[in-house]
Amino acid sequence: MGHSSGVFIGLALSAAVLILRVALRPDRFSLMGFFTLAYFATAAVWTFCLHTWLFVELSGLLGYGALCIMALASLALKNPYTYEVSKRDYPEVYWSTPEFFEVNALLTAIWALVFLLCALVQLLPFPLKLASHAFIAVGIVASAVLPKVLVSRLARRLAPAYSSWEAPREPKEIIIVGAGIGGLACGALLAKRGYKVTVLEQCHQVGGYCTSFSRKGFVFDGGVESISGLGPRGPLRYLLTELGYDPDELFVRTEDAYVIEGEWVKIPPDFDRFVESLCEKFPEEADNIRQFFSEVREAYREMYKEVELVGTPLPQPLLTEVLGPEYLLRYPEEHPTFYRILRSGETLKDALDRYFKSEELKKLLCALTAYLGTKPEETLLSSMLPIYGYYIDGGYYPRGGSQALANLLAQAIEGRGGCVLTRHKVERVVIQEGAVKGVVANGGLFEAPIVILNTNAMNLIDLVGEENLPPDYVEHLRSLRPSVTAFLVYLGLDVDLSERYPPLIKSLDDEMGIVINSNLDPSLAPEGCSSLAIVRLLPPEAYDYFGERGTPEYLEKKRAFADQLVALAEKLVPEIKGHVVVRDAATPRTLERYTLNPKGAIYGLDQSANSPERPYFKTPVRGLYLVGASTFPGGGIEAVAISGIIAANDVSGWPLRKQ
Repeated sequence: MGHSSGVFIGLALSAAVLILRVALRPDRFSLMGFFTLAYFATAAVWTFCLHTWLFVELSGLLGYGALCIMALASLALKNPYTYEVSKRDYPEVYWSTPEFFEVNALLTAIWALVFLLCALVQLLPFPLKLASHAFIAVGIVASAVLPKVLVSRLARRLAPAYSSWEAPREPKEIIIVGAGIGGLACGALLAKRGYKVTVLEQCHQVGGYCTSFSRKGFVFDGGVESISGLGPRGPLRYLLTELGYDPDELFVRTEDAYVIEGEWVKIPPDFDRFVESLCEKFPEEADNIRQFFSEVREAYREMYKEVELVGTPLPQPLLTEVLGPEYLLRYPEEHPTFYRILRSGETLKDALDRYFKSEELKKLLCALTAYLGTKPEETLLSSMLPIYGYYIDGGYYPRGGSQALANLLAQAIEGRGGCVLTRHKVERVVIQEGAVKGVVANGGLFEAPIVILNTNAMNLIDLVGEENLPPDYVEHLRSLRPSVTAFLVYLGLDVDLSERYPPLIKSLDDEMGIVINSNLDPSLAPEGCSSLAIVRLLPPEAYDYFGERGTPEYLEKKRAFADQLVALAEKLVPEIKGHVVVRDAATPRTLERYTLNPKGAIYGLDQSANSPERPYFKTPVRGLYLVGASTFPGGGIEAVAISGIIAANDVSGWPLRKQ
């Protein structure tokens, strides 16, 4: 009876544990608990009812054998038994991730092997049976070490296999193709870190879309109206601070008003006041408004945590490479709200439908999708988080116009021995034995072991040559689609609008924006006058509507489209009528001419949820990088600056700000 008491005690304990677990968590099935109870129940029947001592005399063999069967059964049922055990040690945000399941499936397989080996050594004489303790120790060590190793390897799988090359450390020479903000940001950081930087730009001035031009004393912006990324964890703030500038002296805070159903809705610059203003306007939705923006703000702050370490948010493949597997393991726990939103794949429309009933409110909260060029039903909520940052941390405008920001970054390069050459169109990238050697521009060869392309990825094949790229990479590039384009009308008025209108007006009724940049900086217009732009986003197909530049058809359609937008703008700003002293316009073909973006794309590539994945920032050619709107994280001044910071950090070995 002494030997059989263990069976009875095991049965009682396993039953008690299973009952307690079901009582505490009735929603969670415990395969191990159920299997343990079944094993001891079977042992009890054999021992006490059939009076057979099999389960006593062969307890080691049968016990370990049963555990092996249990582990294998859990794998067959796609519910690895270590999955349930691991849930006790990891927060719930981890449980639904495929990495969590894959790691536990492997650990369960390892334990199945351990149990099998332990069962087999029970057939050996003493003291060889003690080898089972060594096997158990191996299983424990594997459970402690393997999650970190496996998660790291799983994360590295997210980065393309071709991106495993490292940038050469010598010579410290860099060529940057394209002087958009992504290229200039990258070049300015590298120049500060001791690299000899040469920037080649096909246009007559730097900046890409972040440029300005003047007509009769009026200054207009090429496309920028408001810039994000200058908050407490803003990547642009980090960039400018590292370069030795004070962002607060360089920018002025923007102010917005929306027009919806004929009503003007002013957007308070303070985030909490903005939320409360929505609650006052939509009192029946107040609780949901506060809850929605509480979640948005929390996720937004989490999204930017890595700025404190490396100056920028990071895509998942870089988290392990830059910050280590331990950081990646902690990531879901330390970024729970953002991680949940990211993994959910929820669209903005779905999120707004889940929170709100008012269609007017939902329309208002979709206003800023214009900064992505996507429809609410095709916009990921995770993509909207940095856009909602305009409400949380504010939007800003460069003093002196957007050209001032581009010029500042160019001067940061030239002031540290670099060279910025305009009117230098790069014709091709020179490649030898799979590595970049330089570029050809204006018929001359510029040599460097590292070339950074600040260009639309759709231009890569022509620049690099299809023969120098893997077939699957070429296929991916050919699948890319351009983002939306735009039509802009620039007006110089002989009337001062600064006391009557906010600088940024977004008409949700007419699907257009009005930017009065002289209201942000009076120096952009003659005294008593105003500079403004009217903007209408267009699908890429509109590129063909206007016909060939310079033809009578093109000029007529350009004039007629501008007339339509001016007439719409006059309904919101009546002072336009009779006060226009300067007028100009830009079509999608104009935008393509100055930036080389196919179809005049203003955000590089299509940013909708179902669009092809953006190319990685490292290309299959050793030493050849991609920055700008075509890579992580996408279009917009802040976003392209992030891409430039990432490339600069990778070239210079990822200097961390703090550990």
